Amino acid sequence: MTSAKRHTYRSAGEQLLKAAVLAVLLCIGQQASATITSISGSDELLSIDLPEGFVVTDAEQDGSAFLLENTVVPVSAAVRLYGAGTCSAADAAISDVLGRFKARGETESFSWRGQDCAISSFSASIGGLVSGYALAAERPQDKGFVVLLTWTPAQYASDCTNFMLSFLDSLNIDWGSFYAPGPVTEYVYPSGGDAVPVTLSIDGKTIRSELRENDAEAAEGLIEREYKVLCYYQQSKLWQEAWQRYYRMIFRDSFHRLQRASFDIYNALAPYCTDDTDLAQKLLTWTQGFSYERQQTASDFASLPSMLLGGGSDCDSRSLLLGVLLRSMNMDTVMFVSAEFSHALAGFVSTHPGHSFTVGDQEFLMGETTASGVTWGMIAQDMDDQSKWISVEFP
Repeated sequence: MTSAKRHTYRSAGEQLLKAAVLAVLLCIGQQASATITSISGSDELLSIDLPEGFVVTDAEQDGSAFLLENTVVPVSAAVRLYGAGTCSAADAAISDVLGRFKARGETESFSWRGQDCAISSFSASIGGLVSGYALAAERPQDKGFVVLLTWTPAQYASDCTNFMLSFLDSLNIDWGSFYAPGPVTEYVYPSGGDAVPVTLSIDGKTIRSELRENDAEAAEGLIEREYKVLCYYQQSKLWQEAWQRYYRMIFRDSFHRLQRASFDIYNALAPYCTDDTDLAQKLLTWTQGFSYERQQTASDFASLPSMLLGGGSDCDSRSLLLGVLLRSMNMDTVMFVSAEFSHALAGFVSTHPGHSFTVGDQEFLMGETTASGVTWGMIAQDMDDQSKWISVEFP
């Protein structure tokens, strides 16, 4: 793939958008044409956090391959597993799958999570002319490969590019990939580069940390792509699930980008805190002091790296920032969003008293990030109806 083609991926990445967990040890016990939002295999290490609305239309009996159709967007997909020793490299796995579809495309290899990967754009005749993308990744557990393909009728290719790339980007191949940028994002914005210094002032302490030079740009690119995916669901009955996936995708991408900052913040504050709730309160108070600023983007969502660099923010970006930082510090976190209130809250598990919402079998204290002086467990009285809030759970 030429450098010009690579720029095409970057342009699409800057526009992109969802998340549940589909284990690619797939289809055992699943019926063809059943709507998939989350299918878990025995180990959940090889999985795809699908955009909403996919159904299984066909599958190999041994679970080595299957076909999907989306009921919201005119996009199809296929997943194929290759055992160890079957293919020599990721680009060879893509070549084999494209050959089965009699597709033509350009392929470029790259590294993701220390594994051999490859990505391709292709065209083919599948019930008519289609355009699409393919991704292959080495599986660290057995050194086999997983290949994802996604395509749309050629006349929809421009409109559906973000959706197809989001599908590819939601692949997980190990536990760590649940907390790291996906393969498409890594391809467009490779890790590394110079460190960017970050200076934070929290609870009267000056904390010095760093980001990578492309963290803010990469995070913003993913947010805009995922927002465009989210927009497909405005009139769909799956809008709530799509909204949850939108924030999960941002959480996943941002977690690793903020890992160094999370470590440095914890080391600076934890020795002076009585318990986790005390530490969480210092972070809540810190976010309440951020400057309020609407983003001049389609998503109107501030990226978490840009916030650490001093950029403005709103309630949902602040709540997600707290979710990432506290989860990095081994606290159970959740985010609550409300269409009715046009608001977002942070939540974390604590034994301290206060107003809480129940998610699963856990009670989460509420955190208001936009009102100064408010502590965990305090919420406006007219917003305390949990039925009007959607919970966004993180890994």
